[in-house]
Amino acid sequence: MPPPAPTVAASPTKARGRARRIASRHIGMALLLSAVMALGGVLLYLWPQVRLVGLNYRQSQLLAQRTQALQRQKELHVELGSLRQLRRIEDIAAQHLGLRTPQPNQVIYVRPGQPASR
Repeated sequence: MPPPAPTVAASPTKARGRARRIASRHIGMALLLSAVMALGGVLLYLWPQVRLVGLNYRQSQLLAQRTQALQRQKELHVELGSLRQLRRIEDIAAQHLGLRTPQPNQVIYVRPGQPASR
């Protein structure tokens, strides 16, 4: 069996080197943590700004669609008014359906609650 190796106390130079390595690891971790926190802060600041730009863009799209819808509504009201004109309806009834205005003796007036008579 070989003789046990003599235990030698760490020299002061080795102890200082080890302490420097440990200190540099702590400094590296502190710098990394600081960088991560700074990046997180920047992202927390920028994310609402980016979201706001997107919402403003969407709002402008919706306003443009609303304007188009209101314009189309106005056009449809004008078209509805022209389609409801009595003269136009009478012309269609006479030309396409062969209808004509009834003679006075063909008209029967019925009051509410009164039975129809012929």
